[in-house]
Amino acid sequence: MSAFNFSGPAEILRAEQKDEELYERINRQLSEFLLKFKGHVFINKNKQNIFCTSQLLYYALTTLSKLQTLGEEYTKIVQVGKTGKHIPGLIQSTGMILAHVFGDRLIILALDRLIDNVQHNKSITSLAKDQIIRFATSVKSLVPLLQSLNRVLFYWNGSFYTWAKRFFHIKYIYAAPWYRPKRPLHVFKILSVLTAIHLSVLMIMTVFKTPKVQKNAEEHLNQLTPLNSSSKCSLCLEPRQNTSLSFCGHLFCWSCIHEWLQTNDFCPICRKRLNPRMVVPLQNFI
Repeated sequence: MSAFNFSGPAEILRAEQKDEELYERINRQLSEFLLKFKGHVFINKNKQNIFCTSQLLYYALTTLSKLQTLGEEYTKIVQVGKTGKHIPGLIQSTGMILAHVFGDRLIILALDRLIDNVQHNKSITSLAKDQIIRFATSVKSLVPLLQSLNRVLFYWNGSFYTWAKRFFHIKYIYAAPWYRPKRPLHVFKILSVLTAIHLSVLMIMTVFKTPKVQKNAEEHLNQLTPLNSSSKCSLCLEPRQNTSLSFCGHLFCWSCIHEWLQTNDFCPICRKRLNPRMVVPLQNFI
């Protein structure tokens, strides 16, 4: 029997929050570095990839190097395998990190591929296609709630903060032998119940949202706004979201132009002087 005790939810929670703060700091520094060489268009198009790179860099320098993360060191806890007697192996740690960083995106990508294959498969009847696509779409909409569902279980039993650690069965023990602070856990039980209620409401709203209404709205939008160069933002090169008009007469996404103006005081197209007060959101713009 191990002389080390499994850690409580309070220490795990503080460690994870500390780690999130640190790799977000790496993300900001990496974004600032790439901004000087690649520009705003590259940053806006690759925000998610840059964030994932920051996470991978942080965990490669800590967990994959058989070291504690700074959050784990801060709260004096150590990762262990299922038995609690050994630290996770390289394959187990690598799988956990990849699932944590890319898991949600890979699930959504697989569901998108399934939907695309079903739509173009002529051997499947229209009724079967509709049912499969509706099911896959519902599952896809629930993927962002996967972490929240795991959080409900974590608050209740205090074992796995992320679903990736739960899948690969990576737990925590206190770094000091025989150390086990006595702390009331009823607060976490209450938090688990409240989170479960909130999550249930979100899942009900997501599952019972009428797919037909959403589909009709998207088709109507596509008919009104063809995806050509005139409907794309000059900064992110994607269809404009919340179209905004600059004082000099150019159209951008609201978020893109304001991110640009945080570090520049001119229009990215005509280079005329521009500040955030000279950008107007266009309501009901087509």
